[in-house]
Amino acid sequence: MSFDTEVGDIQLRNPLILASGVLGTTYSTLQRTYEAGLGAVITKSIGPRSRIGNPNPSVFALQEIRSVINSVGLANPGYSIFREDIQILNENKIPTIVSIFGENKEEFLEVLNGLKDLSVLAFELNLSCPNTEKGGTQIGTDPELVKEIVSMLRKETEIPLWVKLTPNVSNILEIADAAIKGGSDALVAINTLKAMVIDIQTKMPVLGFKRGGLSGAAIKPIGIRYVYDLYENFGDKIPIIGVGGIYRGEDIIEYLLAGATAVEIGTSLGVAYPENMIRFFQMKIKKYMKEHQFNSIKEITGGAHR
Repeated sequence: MSFDTEVGDIQLRNPLILASGVLGTTYSTLQRTYEAGLGAVITKSIGPRSRIGNPNPSVFALQEIRSVINSVGLANPGYSIFREDIQILNENKIPTIVSIFGENKEEFLEVLNGLKDLSVLAFELNLSCPNTEKGGTQIGTDPELVKEIVSMLRKETEIPLWVKLTPNVSNILEIADAAIKGGSDALVAINTLKAMVIDIQTKMPVLGFKRGGLSGAAIKPIGIRYVYDLYENFGDKIPIIGVGGIYRGEDIIEYLLAGATAVEIGTSLGVAYPENMIRFFQMKIKKYMKEHQFNSIKEITGGAHR
């Protein structure tokens, strides 16, 4: 029974990847989660310059639905400073995907060119963050702009490009098709959903930025639906990585059956002991594979379509 998986030309020791934005702010937290048993890690989204992000409170737990609403606002040190963390990860042989963002195509290009000499597995293009005044969500909802950015970056590097898709669109397949035509090597679905919580006592939104993005268990059925649709339409062309709402081993299996070749795990690792959660996930997947006589992750992928 093999736990290895492939995302395009990338070989991973297992299909579990740390999602961007949760524990990926420093090399030490990234290394910690990988050593706990993940197949790879993804950094926090890195932009062209240092960014403070949105005012606090920027994170609010919705415990009743095992979810989180956040408006961190892409706070990051900028690529020129974060290079040092990536270099340390390189030295320690941690398989690293770097999430990058920009408010326009020129900024995406600047960040890519500033980091492409490093040893990274892939660049994940955050075209779809809903928590900023401009950029992100506008880019990720415009198929022509998505195609243009991916195509431009494709010409600059042979390092794989993963495109993270927003669920905040009327037709995700149109955006996915544009990413594929631009030269994307994998599709990641989904990013957070636009959301808001209002405190009925203060009569004000609970977040400093007022609006935010919803992650956690509440969005899993939406993520499953999008991965299923993407696999149905593009599964023969490009690998799909599922993300959103993974709290149980069964959730991972569900994403694989929908068509994912790997999954990204975020919120659940940020609210519990990641080492315990990762061991738990692995145990559940291996138990399922044994019970259903699967010899590899590849045999599970897309099973709901057969």
